[in-house]
Amino acid sequence: MLVRGTTPYHSFTIPKAAEDIALLYITYYQNGEIILEKKSNVPEDGVVIENFEDAYENAEIDPFELTDDEEKTSIATVHLTQEDTLKFHFYPAARKNITLIQLRLLDTDGEAYASEPAKERVYGVFDEEELTSR
Repeated sequence: MLVRGTTPYHSFTIPKAAEDIALLYITYYQNGEIILEKKSNVPEDGVVIENFEDAYENAEIDPFELTDDEEKTSIATVHLTQEDTLKFHFYPAARKNITLIQLRLLDTDGEAYASEPAKERVYGVFDEEELTSR
């Protein structure tokens, strides 16, 4: 779910170990235009890539032993700001309120990959103003 004016975290499972990922782009696309793009090599973009096992350790969760495939898996998490989510459009026609999210990565061997786009519904807010405590 993507609600305008909020600060959500989106997490994605990637079938590569974190140390094998040289670059990751997370692109948000709505109604024929790129609304937002986050990059792992830009610290202020808030993209964190952790190995699957490390992500569970950091959360102090150990639900099961990892299989060989899971040892080669990572979790990419991106934190969106209010400014980010207010860039998305909310239309009266529900079918236009779909955002496509695609991941593209370059591994350390120079191979490039792209995910199948994921669909996420955008929800509006009554007040379009960015909230601040100041």
